[in-house]
Amino acid sequence: APARGLIEVAGVDRYATAVEASKEAYPNGASAVVIATGANWPDALGGSALAGIVEGPLLLTRPAALPAEVLGEIGRLGATDAYILGGTGAVSEAVESALGSALSGDVKRLAGANRYGTANEVADEVIRLACGAYAGTAFVATGANFPDALGASPLAASSGTPILLAPLDGVPYLPEQVSSAVILGGTGAVTGPTEVAVRRELGDAAVERVGGVDRYDTAARIADHGVANGMHWDGVGIATGMA
Repeated sequence: APARGLIEVAGVDRYATAVEASKEAYPNGASAVVIATGANWPDALGGSALAGIVEGPLLLTRPAALPAEVLGEIGRLGATDAYILGGTGAVSEAVESALGSALSGDVKRLAGANRYGTANEVADEVIRLACGAYAGTAFVATGANFPDALGASPLAASSGTPILLAPLDGVPYLPEQVSSAVILGGTGAVTGPTEVAVRRELGDAAVERVGGVDRYDTAARIADHGVANGMHWDGVGIATGMA
C-alpha cells in the first residue's frame, strides 16, 4: 500500500476522538465493541487486550449517558455484542440499557470492586476467550497513573496480553494461566516490593522489566519490546503523554 503520510484522528472531544479511531481501525465494521468510561483511564487501558481479542474498538462513554455519536458508530460498525468495563459508578445502568436496546446480541459487564478488580476480570475474560491459545504472558503496570499501560495497549491488543494493574507496593493478581510477566516502567511506577512478589510467584527467569527514565522513554522501550517479540508496524501512533 502507498504511504499515507500524516493522518489526524480527532474529534471535538475524547468521545468523538474514540469514534474517529474506530472508523480508522474498523472501516468495514466489527461484531463487538468494548465500552469504558471516558471520565477516568484505568478501565479503558485495562480493556485493550479484550478489544484486541474480540477484534473490535474500544469506545468511551459518559458515565450517565451513551453519547449519540458513540451509538451512531456502533450502528455503523454493525456490532451485535458489547462488553462494558467497570461498575455502575463508571458506566451507569442507563448506558447498559441503551446498549441492550441497540444491540441484538449480548451485553456483558466486567466489573470488580475497583480498578484492580476490573482489570482482573478483564484478564480472566481475555484468557477464556483465547480458548487455549493464550501464550501465558501478562503486563504489569501501576494502577496509579496511565502512561505505561497506555504505551503497552497496542501490544496488549495485538497479542491478547492482559494488562494487570498493581497497587503501590502491592501484589498484582496473576491468573493461574500466567507463566511470565513484563513489568512496565521504572521502580517509581511499579515498586521493588511488587517486582519481588511477582518474581517469587513466577520465577526470576520469567519476569522482565521494561522501563525508561520517563514515560516517553518507557513507551519507546515498550514499542521496541513489541518488535523484538515479533510485532511489525505499518506506521506509528502519536498521542499526548499528558492526559
